[in-house]
Amino acid sequence: MADDLFAGPGPQAGAKPLTVFHAQLLSHGDTSWEELFSGYTTLKAITFSSSIEFLLRLAEQLDDMEVVFGSERILSREHLALAQATQAVQAYGFADTLADQKALVEGLSRLLGQGGQKLLERIAAGTLRFRLLRGRPSHEKLYLLSGPAGQRVVTGSPNLSLAAFEGRQHEVTIAFDGQAAWTLFDGYYQRDWKDSVPVEPEALVTHQPDGRAAARDTPLALEEVPIVRVLKAGLALVDEAPRPAPSGFAAEALRQAAALGAELKDLTLPKDKAGRTVITAASVLRILRSHQARPVSEVSEDHIPRAEIDVTTGIVTLNGVPWLRPDETVPAGEVARDARLLADYLTSFNSFFGNAAGALEVYWAFLVWLYVAPLAPHLRQAAVPLGIDPWVYPVYAVLFGRSSGGKTMFTRIAARSMFGFEKMVRSGQFTANRALGLRERLGAIPLLIDDVTRDKFSSHVPDLVRTDQETAGQYAPIVLTTNRDVSTIPPDLTKRMVTCHIDAAIPENRSVAERLARRAQKEIGTAFYRAYLQRLIPEVRAMRAELDAETEGFPDLLARSSEILRSMLGETLGEMPSWARPLGFAEYFGIRHRRFRDQLEAMLAEADERVTVNRKSGELTIGFGGDTNQAAQFARSVPDFVLKGRFADLVRLDLQALEDEMGVSVGSRRGWWSRFSRRS
Repeated sequence: MADDLFAGPGPQAGAKPLTVFHAQLLSHGDTSWEELFSGYTTLKAITFSSSIEFLLRLAEQLDDMEVVFGSERILSREHLALAQATQAVQAYGFADTLADQKALVEGLSRLLGQGGQKLLERIAAGTLRFRLLRGRPSHEKLYLLSGPAGQRVVTGSPNLSLAAFEGRQHEVTIAFDGQAAWTLFDGYYQRDWKDSVPVEPEALVTHQPDGRAAARDTPLALEEVPIVRVLKAGLALVDEAPRPAPSGFAAEALRQAAALGAELKDLTLPKDKAGRTVITAASVLRILRSHQARPVSEVSEDHIPRAEIDVTTGIVTLNGVPWLRPDETVPAGEVARDARLLADYLTSFNSFFGNAAGALEVYWAFLVWLYVAPLAPHLRQAAVPLGIDPWVYPVYAVLFGRSSGGKTMFTRIAARSMFGFEKMVRSGQFTANRALGLRERLGAIPLLIDDVTRDKFSSHVPDLVRTDQETAGQYAPIVLTTNRDVSTIPPDLTKRMVTCHIDAAIPENRSVAERLARRAQKEIGTAFYRAYLQRLIPEVRAMRAELDAETEGFPDLLARSSEILRSMLGETLGEMPSWARPLGFAEYFGIRHRRFRDQLEAMLAEADERVTVNRKSGELTIGFGGDTNQAAQFARSVPDFVLKGRFADLVRLDLQALEDEMGVSVGSRRGWWSRFSRRS
């Protein structure tokens, strides 16, 4: 061989010295674990894995137990747990920890459920606690006992399992009695304890209506994973790389952690100047929000979130876990912060070019609708059998107009202020059937369909919104934003949707408006919406009762939403924003047709020979100078009750409908009207 493989330097010393305890053998003998633990009431343990059977037996003998699992991967094969792992040098970062802790806390909860009521009650009472080591894995097996018999340290090779402590496998067990040994080894316990994170009781145990404790059987939200909870409490985690990571884990736990890890591998983690990953509470929440807001096409079908609003009890659940209770106290400071963010962001539209006031009016109307839209199906369910038009409780909205009008950003921020994230379908993935299927799965979470092209709009939106006889009580509101190609919405769709036309554009320098938008997207929370729901749900319950009683008319859901939002903004901001005006179903009628009114008034103001008024026949006729395409396009934007017909380049409108319903005062116009009067 050309190179001598043994010519280089010999093995290098380890980075850290080994800690060696020099001891003398005083005695040895056979004993049972019951005798080894007898006389002690408190246990603090570091172990690599455990068994439920042994935890059950210990719980009967000990009054207080705290178990620190010495690896992010903690459970054994027969219990979906992980056996002691071999070490491999590889990068093991925040995303790995997040995936492992989520999968394994869920597995631990299922295992504890097999242990029966006693373990669950101990966890709920806080006398049985679990922690996960978040840093370098530990192979220590250390058990610190204290009680009437004094203090004892048990260490060696056994994990906290029956197999280890009942002699089913070869183990070396060493016991040190006395204060000196206990104090020394407690220092090692405290070292690992400080580098561990607690598994909160609510991550493992839920309470049934009868007060009994039960094992949690719903997925753990990413925000509830232990490592995320401690970050939210103020810890900053520096993700060193590479470092040793455990392997050799059981197949089912591996599949769970690997599947989630594959989703989390592309998390965009912040870096410091040295290139290290530094994670704080603010950054982790921002990262997780972005992860949750991925377009539906990039999300596994098993991980589509769902929110449900129980109008009867007032309880809102997210992914099967209670998210809001009617008697819950929503922190007033957080409500005020969210209100200020929303108010500042909305006010920033005043700096837009074009019809800025109109854009602000439309965005306020959209927010009033979106907040209440998840509860609209509950009222539609009662309205449809009574023959009430279901679109008085709209579940669809479309925002169209200028391409730089802030439509996409506004819908994302508004949706994020509700449940903390937004769910979106890209235009290329959008079909009516797909949207209808997703709205059932999302429940109360709005579905955003962004940048819908003209072809997609004409092909799929009519089939989507013409679901007037739908009687399900809970499904997602759907919001469509369009590109510039969609210039008009057909009248049979506008009556079924909240139609928002944006005729304004963000300034070129983008400074203030863009900064406020970014801040709102980054910092907006859910406190304002949760407080809003606590006020709204009892009102909706009363409205449903009114509908079921078949009283005359219909309760105005949009008006009630407007009243609650105005009240909350006034309370939290100290003054009512000028744009937060009262809105009801009647006002939405005006907003829906505002673009047509604006177009018509512009034509009346500029027209000369093109406009003809015939009061005898009750018609206003507009000519388009031989341009039949322009005439057809305008006719498509005319409300059904106004349009009398079109022939070639002439569009005939109902004069009475214009004046009585639309509020267009035709007779007061000057210019063309005075000339027409003289000619008449």
